[in-house]
Amino acid sequence: MNDEDIDLALMTGVDIPLPEYGLILHQPTVKEISMIGEHTFYVGAQCLTINKNMYIEDESLLSAMSNFQIFMTIMTNKDEQGKEKKAAIRAVLSILFPNASVMTTPRSLLFKFEESSAMIDEENFEDLQKILSRVFCLQAAGEDNFNPANAAAKKIAEKLMRGRQRVAAQHASEAGSVLTQYVSALTVGLHSMSLQNLINLTIFQLYDLIERYNLYLNWDIDIRSRLAGAKGEKPVENWMKNIH
Repeated sequence: MNDEDIDLALMTGVDIPLPEYGLILHQPTVKEISMIGEHTFYVGAQCLTINKNMYIEDESLLSAMSNFQIFMTIMTNKDEQGKEKKAAIRAVLSILFPNASVMTTPRSLLFKFEESSAMIDEENFEDLQKILSRVFCLQAAGEDNFNPANAAAKKIAEKLMRGRQRVAAQHASEAGSVLTQYVSALTVGLHSMSLQNLINLTIFQLYDLIERYNLYLNWDIDIRSRLAGAKGEKPVENWMKNIH
């Protein structure tokens, strides 16, 4: 299954079969994410969907390196921040693939099951990133060409370690938990769903409902104001439009 054919699976929240990888991907729910912590989740998610274009400006380096190379540099980093990132990655993998034991080799991630195994390496990592970015509601672009780890890759990885995680800052900032805020808002706004219903939603489902609910609110406010005699300055978006 490719990343362009998972819209319905994302919306229904089912486990996604990935036969080309020998894996079945479990879409984590808000409740499951709370078990490892929202900050940890988004740090791990960003590392798994790392995009070299965010960190490399030199065109010659861009063509010589891959997302996988930088990811593996993070996985082998032994300083304190590196250990934190690696722990976050493993925590996220544990809820994405709950039945697998994940091991790191010099050139791959090895998933071991009771009667089988699967490997993510340079050849398939960036295709998997595209699927993960949709499951996480993030953006991750894949590039190709492998070059063995070198000083330039280490420098890029260190830049990632030093800087604030972009996604973590967006989703788990000092302002508080965004997932908590979304769940709380929808519990009040959607009379058809309880708190228990909402915490069992996946990230995709939760973000979809938030966006759709905001579109509906804007549309409803516009209709009510027009009925009351107000003149709308601009047309309101169709709240049932395609948002994916």
